[in-house]
Amino acid sequence: MKRALFLCLGLLAPALPACAQTVVDGSDKAATPFVKTTLKALSHKYAGTPTHFRQIATHKVDDKQSVCGQISLENSKSPDASSYIPFGATEGQDNIIVFEPRTIPAALDFREVNSWINRGADLEDLEEMGCVPEGSYRAYSDTLNKVLQKRKNSS
Repeated sequence: MKRALFLCLGLLAPALPACAQTVVDGSDKAATPFVKTTLKALSHKYAGTPTHFRQIATHKVDDKQSVCGQISLENSKSPDASSYIPFGATEGQDNIIVFEPRTIPAALDFREVNSWINRGADLEDLEEMGCVPEGSYRAYSDTLNKVLQKRKNSS
């Protein structure tokens, strides 16, 4: 019976996604269980690519621990510095926020407006957590509003 179980597990193991994670700058040295759980959850979320983390820091927000850092999803052993994107999570909340910055185009299709607004909400949440510099959301919002104003004037 044990042999059959080991055989089944041996056959299934290659089908399970690997969730390797690497902290490139050693900023996880004093990682709490919450931080470790957050990094593991991000690795599972992006299981198709190797995850690299850096600049991991924790602090308190409203008496709850928050973790901030940067993640790279570049399929490389040493990702380019520009490939890192900010993430953040707060203890007791289910969602981990990852902001994938993209340049706002000069014109937006009406069907795309909501996705750009939602992306900005993620940036606003990260700013409230202290994971991105203050004013990041305002700059994003101002740029998006200029594009939307242009659309109103040209219609």
